[in-house]
Amino acid sequence: MKNIPIFFTFNNDYTVPAAVAFYSLLNKAKDDVFYEMFVLHSDISEENQELLKNIVSAKQNGKLEFINTNGFLENEWKLGNFEGHQNKNQFTTETILKCFGAKFFPQYDKIIYSDVDIVVMDDISKLFDVDLENNYIAAVRGAFNKYSPDELSHFKPEHYELLKDSYFAGGIWVMNLKKIREDNLEQRMIEIVKDDSIIKRWPDQDIINITCNNQVAFVPLNYISYPYLLDLLQKDNFTSHYSREEMFDSIINPKIIHYAGNKPWHNNAKKAEIWWEIFYYLNLPKTSIFKEIEPSRIEKKYKKYKKLFNKLLIFSIVVIAIMFVALITVWIK
Repeated sequence: MKNIPIFFTFNNDYTVPAAVAFYSLLNKAKDDVFYEMFVLHSDISEENQELLKNIVSAKQNGKLEFINTNGFLENEWKLGNFEGHQNKNQFTTETILKCFGAKFFPQYDKIIYSDVDIVVMDDISKLFDVDLENNYIAAVRGAFNKYSPDELSHFKPEHYELLKDSYFAGGIWVMNLKKIREDNLEQRMIEIVKDDSIIKRWPDQDIINITCNNQVAFVPLNYISYPYLLDLLQKDNFTSHYSREEMFDSIINPKIIHYAGNKPWHNNAKKAEIWWEIFYYLNLPKTSIFKEIEPSRIEKKYKKYKKLFNKLLIFSIVVIAIMFVALITVWIK
């Protein structure tokens, strides 16, 4: 059995997305893979912890543990300069907890980190085997237009020049905890968090990119396939660090769909139907992230499909029953 440690960081509101992510991860895992799963958090209720533990235990190929971080970095987070992002209010302390796996998991030399606004589409266990060599992290290179500096325009010139060709995305990382500890990298991260002269437009990504200083191993784009990639490819002026073949492969053969930007529980998120299928299968409640929106057209569509499926199921049972009775009648005669 191949045991793989993986951790997540989210708050109480994201319990439902986490449930979808956990189920999809375990549902697609190979038979010889077992996930040792951890959640770093500060406010997840006992009820929601139990909900997630039940989902994990039902699959029998993972175990789940919750670690309360007890306000770690709370003061630094409030002091840091996290301006510049249009959705900056969605970021919480948990957003940057993901950078500090070495502190919370001293028992491991290597660990996977994953966001929870994802759906796992295929087994990802090979990701854990990536050769980190002398790198701090393995991640997916940013897919943005390399001829447009907009994504990194908030950086100081020295950081921009350092990262313009090697900036890596969030979503999923393989972290070399042993080397991070050896080089005391987390102390450098804390300094960056507290440094108001450094704008962290993409908080976790900016912090860890600057700190890792280009010591990163890259993994294929299909480990965080973005639903909007096809739209980018259709733009005449878009030229990514990835080839068109690599980008199309990530669209057609995604390992993970990462709903960066528009979330599937909001309107107009592409490929949201994949997320909703799991949501309805698990019969999950709605958390507060759903409160400020009307039911999306995708949700309505799936309710419609669910009713249609139930009608077809009843019709099929009736037809089978009639055929069975007919066969019995012929047999008796």
